[in-house]
Amino acid sequence: MARQCIYPGPHSKNFSPEHYLPEAIGRFSGMELLNDRICENCNNELGRRVETQFGRAGPTVFFRWLIGVRGKNGLPPNPFYKRAARVDPLLMVGRAPGWRYDLLWEIQAGSEDVFPLRQIVFEHSLADAQPVPLLDSMRENPEMLRQYLRAHGIENAKPVHAIALPEEISWVEDLIRSLGFQPPANWTTTEFPPQKIQLVVNTHAAAPYFRAVAKIAFHYTLKMFPELTGHEREFDGIKDFIWNGGEISRFVQQRDDQFVENFRRGMRPTKWTHILAVERGGGVITCYVQLFVGPRSLPPPYTVSIGRDPSAILTKPRLISHQYVILTANPMQVPQGVMEDANPVNHVWIPRP
Repeated sequence: MARQCIYPGPHSKNFSPEHYLPEAIGRFSGMELLNDRICENCNNELGRRVETQFGRAGPTVFFRWLIGVRGKNGLPPNPFYKRAARVDPLLMVGRAPGWRYDLLWEIQAGSEDVFPLRQIVFEHSLADAQPVPLLDSMRENPEMLRQYLRAHGIENAKPVHAIALPEEISWVEDLIRSLGFQPPANWTTTEFPPQKIQLVVNTHAAAPYFRAVAKIAFHYTLKMFPELTGHEREFDGIKDFIWNGGEISRFVQQRDDQFVENFRRGMRPTKWTHILAVERGGGVITCYVQLFVGPRSLPPPYTVSIGRDPSAILTKPRLISHQYVILTANPMQVPQGVMEDANPVNHVWIPRP
């Protein structure tokens, strides 16, 4: 019987080896690809529909930038300055000691060092002082800054402070003049003393992000249970969701608890890690996805409903799980990590209250 792609097409003759865990979040030794299920056309189309947004926006791009994980095309554009995949740049907010208003911050790629974002603080008589990011796109198009101010209800606010590098001050002041203001004297900060600051980062995950999570879960399921072809009618629902979108909560739900028992006991991995698990039992197939778990990071996991189990024989529940440990973010070293069975994990977990 000729091979058939599991997605609707249009199809190509050649089949494409599928990284069920996208290369944007790491490449791992021991991880075998999903073969002979997806043609090249459909694989490329899925990349356009879901993986671009998944890898370059939302929670994924924050952790990629923090750790310095490079995909096959290197690091993504700086997510604190550039809009990507129709999602706004990240906003990380915090107040430094001695300042009377919040500032915006960015992370140095591949480190936990932060420094102030290029920004202008505006004050309005009817609102608190508000920091406004000076995106790269605003330099040549001041109208974008005016649009930002109008969208946030501070178009009549007064600029009171700017933070930028010395070589950026000139064009930042030109930007202020384009708004009809004259830059005050001594209103810029170009250096910041080292200090500890509590920060909050706001990320936005659009619908393609959750479709990508579903894709990871479904393709992992097919890899772990090779007797499943992906053509079973029980999987029509999740394939349509991955390809076309739909009601997110029907297939992907963010958990309030942890599915990893070690996490429930207060343990954390010693390395940045992704965790995948798939369970067959009770006539259904369920997958669990948790990405970018670290020594001081415990993002919420997801439960993904794959569909009813097409097997006509009821067997006792079976669980398969793996961890994908990032050992280095060095782009010259491939693979960057290792895939391991998630059961004997004592050597990579330590208690952390």
